[in-house]
Amino acid sequence: MKDKISGKIFEGGLCLCDVCGKKSKLGGFLNPMSPDPQVACYDCMIRISAEEKGISIAAAEKQRNDALRVSRLFTDCKMKEYLAVAKDFKNIDEVNKILQYVTNVWNTFDNKEKDKMAMKKDEALMALFENVKMNWECLMDKPPQKRNDICACGSGRKYKVCCLVREEQEKIEIEKWKRFDTWVIRKGMILMEESKDLDIGSLIKFYFGKKRDAEARRYGITERDMEELNEWLMNDYYLPDEPTPYVLGRLLAQDTLSKDERKLVEARMKAPKSVYMVTFIKKGTGALLRNMFDQTEVFVHDNMMSKSTQPGYALFLRVFPAGPYYLISGGHMSYPPMYLDEKIKEILKAYKKSRQKDGVNLFLRRNGHVFGRLL
Repeated sequence: MKDKISGKIFEGGLCLCDVCGKKSKLGGFLNPMSPDPQVACYDCMIRISAEEKGISIAAAEKQRNDALRVSRLFTDCKMKEYLAVAKDFKNIDEVNKILQYVTNVWNTFDNKEKDKMAMKKDEALMALFENVKMNWECLMDKPPQKRNDICACGSGRKYKVCCLVREEQEKIEIEKWKRFDTWVIRKGMILMEESKDLDIGSLIKFYFGKKRDAEARRYGITERDMEELNEWLMNDYYLPDEPTPYVLGRLLAQDTLSKDERKLVEARMKAPKSVYMVTFIKKGTGALLRNMFDQTEVFVHDNMMSKSTQPGYALFLRVFPAGPYYLISGGHMSYPPMYLDEKIKEILKAYKKSRQKDGVNLFLRRNGHVFGRLL
């Protein structure tokens, strides 16, 4: 995309419009994910928006200005909230980091929610935005410390006998829970292999749907396909009229789990595979993930994910508690927002068709095959 538009964007917010051919104020991009994206000036973007919505150009311009007003207000509200905790910005890098986080959180709200917000007055919006919970502590950089330095937490003790001990213990605890979860997955896989109730051929067709099943038959089932299928079978496959997922329920019934493994199975039973936005990454440790459907946000400990994805992208995965921490299961490739919009529309379409009223995440708890057909 960069090569296609590099000669069409100029300094000062100007562009060479692919629609009208004029050099004017940049409005945005048309079909940005295509091999040949188009640059559109502000006037053309407004006109195209008006035509698509069947409204006047004046109404389309008002909608755009209202949307900009609301996003600016959210940004101002949250930047001030951070300053109330941090007292001041240390440098421009910190400003950019917090601004990126705020922007990513804002992007977790869908367009319909933003349209409703644009109809409210500033006072009502401020009250609404103040209730959006943020995780500022995860973003605050701690000064580098040597073992014999006085600990930055203010205890008065040396770092090596204070917070360093806690940090090392936390790493040990996280690895312990990951090890327990590995054993849970292995026991689940063995149960699936030995089960006489599972018709894998029929389940592949059901999970993939007609289109993807036809592609699998033509090109073969890839390793990633099987990982996705096993993730669904392990956590989200229900037999008719059963209240618990098939594999997880039978793992509990067999009573072969340790106390900690049982906790993880119970946590998996409650956690749906859902859509999360990566709002902030702490390299080498994990990331803040915010659920796109209920706006809950947690810090997930996963070093590999912190290196393989980037802020602002979405992941389809399961987030579940492991003791005082959070782990992930069923992660797939990350999606940029432009792709994500269409996939979320498909999920919401399936949810609406189901006529359920108790939230998208609860719908996905019993309908994890929706992801197989999207991917």
